[in-house]
Amino acid sequence: MRLLLVFLWSLFFCFNVQAGNKNFSGFMLFGSPNANNLTPISEKYEGKTPEINLDNGSDLTIIIFSHGTNRPQKKENCTKSWNKIPSSLRILKKFDNTYFYYLCSKAIDAGTTGSYIYKRKKEINKVLDQLIKKGVNPQNIFLTGYSAGGWTSLMMMDQVEKKFNSAIVFAPAFAGPRSETNKYPQWRKIERPRQVKKMTEVKAVKALIFAYEDDAFNRPKELNFLKEKYPDSVKLVSYKCGKGHGTAHNDCKLIKTKKIIENYFQNSK
Repeated sequence: MRLLLVFLWSLFFCFNVQAGNKNFSGFMLFGSPNANNLTPISEKYEGKTPEINLDNGSDLTIIIFSHGTNRPQKKENCTKSWNKIPSSLRILKKFDNTYFYYLCSKAIDAGTTGSYIYKRKKEINKVLDQLIKKGVNPQNIFLTGYSAGGWTSLMMMDQVEKKFNSAIVFAPAFAGPRSETNKYPQWRKIERPRQVKKMTEVKAVKALIFAYEDDAFNRPKELNFLKEKYPDSVKLVSYKCGKGHGTAHNDCKLIKTKKIIENYFQNSK
């Protein structure tokens, strides 16, 4: 019996190590057939992320999703529930030839405040370049993201209309909660204004932004600078569910949110 228990424990350990080594970056099919031979597929391989490959690129719409960052000094765990694609956003998979690419970021700050955002930009640019090389029309590519992934998507606006259509983001933030402003002033007092300046130096910001009134990071009023500068191309949706920064994953207005996203997506193409 003891030998059996040791064997079962070893098997369980090996299985979990293997599961932990799965690479999350890749296309997510959500049960649909892989009719366009998309590769890589999220969680279906280990090790380095291979080059993107696909058929019929000109017929496809690709939605790149970027997750949040819990601690910028540590590589994010993409298996966590808060890093899943929000159910409101997944409504878009119902459209023909529309696929999600989940980008599991490896970026960390490594001692330079806010640098992980610029590293994440490089990761997104790499995916965009591969998709365009395979024939996907930039107007059929959308950036989406939650928290730091949403903020990075907004920081990508120097490439809007060149490499992608527009962005759909939830609770964009990267510099920590407002309550820690005085504790870590280099984030919200120095680096955030610096990145806001860069974000608003571009010609256009095309985005649907969901912001929550009880968000400990950025409320609607902390993001209104985008609506003020780009009133014709930024749609800022705000409400309160009592779930704060995590509202995208616990949305009390889920049906309405899905409709807003669906309409924005259809009207942008």
